[in-house]
Amino acid sequence: MTDPSTPIQVAVCEDNDALRDILVSVLPRFGLRVFGVGSSEALDRLLQERPVDIVVLDIGLPGEDGLSAAARLRRERPHLGIVMLTARALLDDRIRGMQQGADLYFVKPVDMAELAAALTSLHRRLAQAKPPLRQPWKLLRGRGVLEAPDGTAIDLTENERLILACLLADPGTSVDREELIRALHWEGSEKVYMRLASAVSRLRAKVAGAAPEHAFPLRTLHGTGYAFRSDEDPQP
Repeated sequence: MTDPSTPIQVAVCEDNDALRDILVSVLPRFGLRVFGVGSSEALDRLLQERPVDIVVLDIGLPGEDGLSAAARLRRERPHLGIVMLTARALLDDRIRGMQQGADLYFVKPVDMAELAAALTSLHRRLAQAKPPLRQPWKLLRGRGVLEAPDGTAIDLTENERLILACLLADPGTSVDREELIRALHWEGSEKVYMRLASAVSRLRAKVAGAAPEHAFPLRTLHGTGYAFRSDEDPQP
């Protein structure tokens, strides 16, 4: 069992509601912290909002299937653990799953104790193999540039600079949407929240394109605000 003070963060992407509920309710008994979603689109939103160590993917998902999602996640988040959990038991399916980026491949039905042990072992291997970052994300305020952990310089618009200045003033602490809107000098209305969400989305896309090797730790806190919180930072 894992240390309950630092549980492994697991996202289960499974469109079968009954199976997803079982995984989300049973796996925590082995010391894992588990979040369930029903599609790759919902998974992307979850990964933007909180740090996740391992993703458990079904293949037959609505929209983007699990194999396509695995290949994309492997490109975008090279240090993320990816486990396929599917009814497809043929050898060709297993091989394809591994080729698309999966670290492990399980066929349904699966023993929960075995799956939990495999997730724990995978997390341990990934933690040992993960290279240390040269430096944290830095906002070079005088230049309006965000510097990625590998030194990549990302030019920011003035609005992007103001957003990051607020979030990086106290990294890990949540910042209310109203505080960000005041910093941006935007007029308050219902549409201003959508404008802020769009600005954050464009910023994420810009950073992902410029520094794809590093997960950008800008988290959305639904209904409240945002936080700049890395995978190593504790949850509030």
